[in-house]
Amino acid sequence: MQEENYESTEFMNKSVEDLFLGIQETYSEAQQRALEENKSFQKTDFLRMDKLGVYRLRVLPLAPNKDGSIDRKSYEYPVYQMLLELEKPSTGNKASFMYVTVPRATEAGYSVDLIDIYRKAAVKAANERGDEKLAEKIGGGSFGGGLKFNYGHAMYVFDLNERAKGLQLLTLSHAQFKDLDDKRFKLWQKKLTKNPNYPCPISSVYNAYPVEIEKRKNGSKTEYITGIDNESDNDALSINELNSLMAAPRITDITYRYSRYHFEATIEFLAQCDAKYEMRLMESDEMKEAIETLRSELPKEDTSSFSFDKRTKDAKDNATNAISLDELYARYDSLQDKGLGDKTEEGQELRSLIRSYIEQEKLDIRVTRSTTNIELLDTIEAALQNSPTKEEEPEKEKEETPPGEPEDREPAGERNRRRR
Repeated sequence: MQEENYESTEFMNKSVEDLFLGIQETYSEAQQRALEENKSFQKTDFLRMDKLGVYRLRVLPLAPNKDGSIDRKSYEYPVYQMLLELEKPSTGNKASFMYVTVPRATEAGYSVDLIDIYRKAAVKAANERGDEKLAEKIGGGSFGGGLKFNYGHAMYVFDLNERAKGLQLLTLSHAQFKDLDDKRFKLWQKKLTKNPNYPCPISSVYNAYPVEIEKRKNGSKTEYITGIDNESDNDALSINELNSLMAAPRITDITYRYSRYHFEATIEFLAQCDAKYEMRLMESDEMKEAIETLRSELPKEDTSSFSFDKRTKDAKDNATNAISLDELYARYDSLQDKGLGDKTEEGQELRSLIRSYIEQEKLDIRVTRSTTNIELLDTIEAALQNSPTKEEEPEKEKEETPPGEPEDREPAGERNRRRR
């Protein structure tokens, strides 16, 4: 090892004491280092509205960078994600699935996205063989079995009924977000007539009002009614809460984390689409080139890999091996809007998802031929209503939940309700 030359000009005019004093860490430097280091150890908690009732939320502003700048002045980030349903290899007659949520790769900073390229090619191929119905299905949203990315909005919130739990990530569909944002602007305009400098009424540091989202039943439908409780006192964030927000992972680091695991899961998913649609697009030069382009752009240090074996660490870290009840209801409503019953191919796909959900939640519910999909969904919801509270449940590792129902176009059933 080469020795330091303490007789050089650099060190001649400095005492040992000066050397140590010159590298002492200041309080602000120590605080910033602690914030940065803590980010890698924090596990994100996702807010799930899995029971009927009113959820009172404190929406949080986006945290600034350490230099005081901010990438986006808002309280939310738009997210494009898709929940991949992957059929696991099986020698029996009963199909089983696993689920992986992947972000759009181009939103994560890569030059191409495999699903977008495949979707465009598949729609073209279906039209060329005269199957307009298949082309429409593939080009549509994932709730109808298509390959269009779900569009939502992610934000950090406090659950005011359980504030001590800390930050939670909530994702609203685009329709739900627009409903909340419209109410925000109406209230904000009223506040501005009295105070031209009034800050955002739902996400400002000291002058925010609680947001209320009521989950309720309306016949066979589940509704989400959004409101802002401007009759309550303003909610001010404490210094500790602001520090927690600064230390938390940035929303985009969570929602747009695209790894080699996601890359390989997407290839498997599209290969299964090839088989389902009776196409051979994965063998095309276009798809091969896109795959190699994305493969070359992935970080070399990313050694994760996709496997159907849930016991692997990569599957544990990356797979969203859960589907929410809200998504099942959303898929059911989408089928009803299209006039597709339980006996159709899409209805049977939903039934398979319902079976997987029952197994996932370890519910004591029997699926019989005479039970309809909506009866099963209502039975599941009733069982969850009577399940132990989260405080009574045994401690278990929380997994990421898929985003709320996305909407680029409101189906007929959405006009009369708001679903998370």
